[in-house]
Amino acid sequence: MKSNLILSISAALMQVARVVIALLAGLIIVMFIGSFVNDTIVLSEFLKSVSLSGTGSGHIVYNLREGSFWVSFFVIIQNLAILIVWFLILGYGKDIMINIKSIRTFAKDNVKAFSRISSLALLLVIIQFIALSPGKIGLKIEFSYVFFAFAAIILTQVFKEGERLLEENELTV
Repeated sequence: MKSNLILSISAALMQVARVVIALLAGLIIVMFIGSFVNDTIVLSEFLKSVSLSGTGSGHIVYNLREGSFWVSFFVIIQNLAILIVWFLILGYGKDIMINIKSIRTFAKDNVKAFSRISSLALLLVIIQFIALSPGKIGLKIEFSYVFFAFAAIILTQVFKEGERLLEENELTV
């Protein structure tokens, strides 16, 4: 009973996080469109203060001309891509929690969800590889995303093996 409560809370928190990410993405889009309407880059100060990068990272940074339009444009696109990927990851995570709660732990849906999460985690590593900010451009490796990708790949294999064993068990009489 206690594990069902934890799974329900986890699924609900993932859904709340998805709503927050959707609202944040909408806010960034509205501010981006507003910057074109006002013919100024409104987001440059906002993006300097907001960082979506993880804590464990190594940076190589080069200075650019402050307030470059194209760098600000690509920062916005990069941040939106990160938000979209996290939105999808949380959706698959919520589906996995619901399947586990309904005692379908090693279902094919969970294996597919973990496979998609591992692909999306690798995509996060690629998106974060180019470090952009309004005044700087560089390369960085987000080790937290790399570890997340490896963990998702490992869980994909574990759930695939669990599915195989469950299927084998159902075939034996």
